[in-house]
Amino acid sequence: MTDAILASVIDDRLHAIAARMADAMLRSCRSAAFQSRDFVTGIFDADGAWIATKDFIPVLAGSLPSAYEGILAKFAGDVGEGDVFVLNDPYHGNNHPPDVTVLKPVFHRGVLRFWTATKGHHADSGGGGEVGYNPGARDCWEDALRIPPVRLYRRGERQDDVWDLILLNLRLRDAVEGDLHCQIGAAAIGERELLAMLDAFGVEPVLAAVEVQLAASARHMRAEIARWPDGVYEAVRHLDDGGEHHREPIAVRLRLTVAGERAVFDFTGSDPQVTGYANSSRANTVASVLVALFGVTDPAQRRTSGALSAIDVRTRPGTIAHAVEPAATTLCTITACEAIVESVWLALAQADPAITNAGWCRGYAFAAVGINERTGRPFGATGALKGGSGAVLGADGWDAIGPPVAMGGGREVDVELHELGAPATILHQGFATDSAGAGRWRGGLGGFSRWRIDQDGVRVVCIGSGALPETVPYGLAGGLSAPANRSVIRHRDGRITTPRTNSTLVLDRGDVIEIHTSGGGGYGDPRERSRDAVRADVRDGLVSEAAARDVYGLDLTDDKTDHDTGGGVDGAAADRSIP
Repeated sequence: MTDAILASVIDDRLHAIAARMADAMLRSCRSAAFQSRDFVTGIFDADGAWIATKDFIPVLAGSLPSAYEGILAKFAGDVGEGDVFVLNDPYHGNNHPPDVTVLKPVFHRGVLRFWTATKGHHADSGGGGEVGYNPGARDCWEDALRIPPVRLYRRGERQDDVWDLILLNLRLRDAVEGDLHCQIGAAAIGERELLAMLDAFGVEPVLAAVEVQLAASARHMRAEIARWPDGVYEAVRHLDDGGEHHREPIAVRLRLTVAGERAVFDFTGSDPQVTGYANSSRANTVASVLVALFGVTDPAQRRTSGALSAIDVRTRPGTIAHAVEPAATTLCTITACEAIVESVWLALAQADPAITNAGWCRGYAFAAVGINERTGRPFGATGALKGGSGAVLGADGWDAIGPPVAMGGGREVDVELHELGAPATILHQGFATDSAGAGRWRGGLGGFSRWRIDQDGVRVVCIGSGALPETVPYGLAGGLSAPANRSVIRHRDGRITTPRTNSTLVLDRGDVIEIHTSGGGGYGDPRERSRDAVRADVRDGLVSEAAARDVYGLDLTDDKTDHDTGGGVDGAAADRSIP
């Protein structure tokens, strides 16, 4: 029998190694995407069990097991010390093309014992889009450069032909090459730390401890599911569209069956896949279910194969939740993931609203790519402030935390670094008044930002969802929905245009993008909210006096409490700036 304390120590050590790998990536990365922590790290045992992770972006982490399986399906029995494998193709186990998986075997005294994995969203993945996103993609070849499982290093020797094949098909090759080295370096750090751990504790105690912790993780997830009322629950959530070739909402349909300690997530009734880049690979759908689960279960639950063993995800090939070749998939980690997560949360709300939360904001951003005239170097940049999370029983949502694909793990790109590399200036960022769904517990606040273009002919893509009434963050238990994502372009010639979500436009020097991101949905009747909490929100400029009166039922006309709007003036003015 394995000592429980030793098993816990080794488990903590494994997750600490994954965290150290992530820290190394953050310190050595090149792109703005990696700087915003759009990556994850992981560790597998020799048998392919997922045993540790640092999941800044959970939807990336949840697809690591399928990427591992895709690589091993090709190279099982042909793995050597010093090998490094790479994969981005969603039809070989990856989630979507911009998220590139790097996998490195760890040999201890000549025997394969572990694998280290890194996955990150790269600044360029080829195809015809901007910063990896092509709303005009009709198939997987227009979507991105497809990288099946291949070696970047064989027995420690760099495979220059493979590197050249990848990098020559990218406009931002310097950033991609730098971030690939960042991933490989982090995988090597994980390898070094794992070898030290094996030397310190011994091979057999470590492997036994891994088995103990996998079993504990499975029991933990089964116990969490057992808390849910048995039954069959159904939910439908929509994507706004599929891109330029499919401008209709697309339904994700879930039938959730809870029976004791097991849960079946059945997406077979979802709409057919579309001509466009919003289709979800099966790997992304499974990862999105995990995002939803880990968002409403014990935060101490480990992200491992043990947790995966407690659930069953069912999909039907050829649907929006299980795209088949040649469907394009780049947007799936945003809009499809969000719809899948929301369908799980809404289904659970039928069982018991107290165990889930109101809807979060959906991803909504503008990305640009080109050559910076000031520096002569290629650039890729993304501009938008994150939106808010949904409220839960007993607590308001988090402000400007971002969509559920990240669950708060991402961070805003540093403004100075953004302006240093891209011909754009961030003029304003802040919370927006009345951006949260009202409730006894209100949603987290959304944001308002202004982004000025500083050279002519910059190609910009608007990506995301949450701009339609049926896709805004929903309220629960009497709580209200949050406003939709929205934006306008204020052109230097005085024109004002409204960009369509998932479309590409060309902007010139002096054009300003104004972006409103939605807050989270509210939970409970707004008129039951604490009067002091409403007054505080009005005082801070987070809720307008009109909303306090009309939505929360608090008339401040004769209220003697100081409710100077203070820091909320910019937010209120921002709301008035969009017709």
